[in-house]
Amino acid sequence: MRRTAWLQGRRMQKFRDVLSRWNGGDLSMMEAGELLGMSERQFRRYRDRYEEAGEAGLLDRRLGKISTRRVPAEAIEEMLELYRHR
Repeated sequence: MRRTAWLQGRRMQKFRDVLSRWNGGDLSMMEAGELLGMSERQFRRYRDRYEEAGEAGLLDRRLGKISTRRVPAEAIEEMLELYRHR
């Protein structure tokens, strides 16, 4: 299992645990956010996404996307060629 997939699964599990404690009245939103390392507002956003889309709503949407700042392969090849023939 890849590390990112494992970490994401672990974060979801921790969120579900904290959410159930919050639903039970054991935690305030602020305490729940602190346990998860996020703000109260971010916890509310996560809760809303979880209620709307389930676990799929908590998946990191950045994973698997190519960076917009990525250097084109042609530019890398050109740089390497210049470096080899200097």
